Amino acid sequence: MALSPSVTETEGAAGSTYWTITYRNVGSRTCFVSGYPGVAFVDGHGRQLGATAARTGGPPKLVTLRPGGKATITLREVHAGLQVGCDSAKTYRPAAGLRITAPRGGFPRYLSAKGTNACLNPSVQQLTVGPITG
Repeated sequence: MALSPSVTETEGAAGSTYWTITYRNVGSRTCFVSGYPGVAFVDGHGRQLGATAARTGGPPKLVTLRPGGKATITLREVHAGLQVGCDSAKTYRPAAGLRITAPRGGFPRYLSAKGTNACLNPSVQQLTVGPITG
């Protein structure tokens, strides 16, 4: 699979930001994807900060991606400083990026998350992700 992710939209809500992440098939063959990607904040060295995103939403459906085709996921980030366990300056820090692993694995990809704070406590669920959709 030759999937390339990018952040194509962000939208703020009360205490949260919703990220639309678009996967594009940059390969020369049609591929089929289904499921949830693995998503987590990372520091500048690629080390994970806090908990991996929890899954939310309905059951995943099979998405067909022809070469150049696109599919999306929605990621919700609760702003650091609002949740118990992540509510003081010592419990969060700036994230350098997001590490995203496609459904069913593969090599992780990294997207910038500059300006975003990541909770350091792995028991605080700061991120939730929905299934990939066509």
